[in-house]
Amino acid sequence: MKNIELLDCFQPTQVMLERVNYFPRQLLTVEDMVTERDYFLQKLRRHNRFLHGWGVVCGLEVTAAPTLEAMWQVKIGSGYALGPYGDEIYAAEPVLLDLSKCGAGTTTNPCEPDMLSAAPPRASIGTEVFIAIKYAECFARPVRAMPAGCACEDEACEYSRIRDSFQIECLAELPPQPTPIPHLCDLIAHKQLTPCPPCPTTPWVVLARARLPKFPNSIADGQIDNVTVRRQIYSTAILQEQLIACCCKDVPHDGPNPVQVDHLNFQPDTIFNVGITNLQPPPQALEIVFTKGIKPAKVNNRAVRVERSFAQGTSITIVNPKEIRVDNEKTVTFVPEEAEAFGSRPTGGFPVGVAQVDYTLTVSGTGTDKIMDVDDLALDGLKLGKPGGSDFTAKFSVKFHL
Repeated sequence: MKNIELLDCFQPTQVMLERVNYFPRQLLTVEDMVTERDYFLQKLRRHNRFLHGWGVVCGLEVTAAPTLEAMWQVKIGSGYALGPYGDEIYAAEPVLLDLSKCGAGTTTNPCEPDMLSAAPPRASIGTEVFIAIKYAECFARPVRAMPAGCACEDEACEYSRIRDSFQIECLAELPPQPTPIPHLCDLIAHKQLTPCPPCPTTPWVVLARARLPKFPNSIADGQIDNVTVRRQIYSTAILQEQLIACCCKDVPHDGPNPVQVDHLNFQPDTIFNVGITNLQPPPQALEIVFTKGIKPAKVNNRAVRVERSFAQGTSITIVNPKEIRVDNEKTVTFVPEEAEAFGSRPTGGFPVGVAQVDYTLTVSGTGTDKIMDVDDLALDGLKLGKPGGSDFTAKFSVKFHL
């Protein structure tokens, strides 16, 4: 198999990617299949290297995991990275590595990542080692291959699969660092074109730096640095979240903001207790505080309602309000009737095996009866930045200790 990771940068002559052009009655050979495979492999590597860069995307944390037999043993957690040549490096399971047996030129077996290829001299006490990972391939699933020609020689075996894997090594020195990537603002300010990244000089992605203790001391997490020497690459999802958080919350728009629920006088999903002293009792009334003034005429028992149920699968009933009032234009108070107070036992008792009542508060931003603000905008219940279209809900429970 060609060393695809070296194409584009280290070929002595220019190599143009080719894929097979299929036509009827074409005779396909192994070379055609390899050409097709290499085309898509190199396209993916080139995409990763030029568009995303390289580094650790997530996980691959190095932590101390000493034992009596291996006092310098560390654990490399599962994770995902992109190598300097654009290869995906995926570790599905944690890997254990004994730093006392890990040295320059000694790498783990791609087919068995916990095994070292050889045992070098014991690492020096008090020195630093750099734990690095690189993409590697594991040949798997050998099958018998028919001999060429008509000879009677024994049948040979060939590997029928190539498995993506990785190798780990302890480097004595930090690999050469790549040329810093120009900042976008500098490129725009100076009207510069974006340069292509230079060819990588090493396949290794450094995960951590570890300082080896003195024997018989075990290695500890405080001697492992996962941050300083690690090159991090951030996923598109993280960058999108950061961009939205930093740039979109204050985006100007036409007109005023729709009203939203600012806070309640209880924490949603709280379980209040009745029958036990020194515990937080349920509220006597529910207070909903809005972000701006609302129209009192639009507040009724259909715009603000409370539903009650005793257990999953039981029927839901409406809690009748004794009063729903609007205070200081921004606060709505829902007071239940005395017989249906949140801390009272239900009339007729509990269903068998149940001693808890679940409540759901709904403040409407949809339908005919909904909360309207002073700017005549409907409630934005889900805080989507647009009026109407969504209700606000919050749940709490009252548990009775009989």
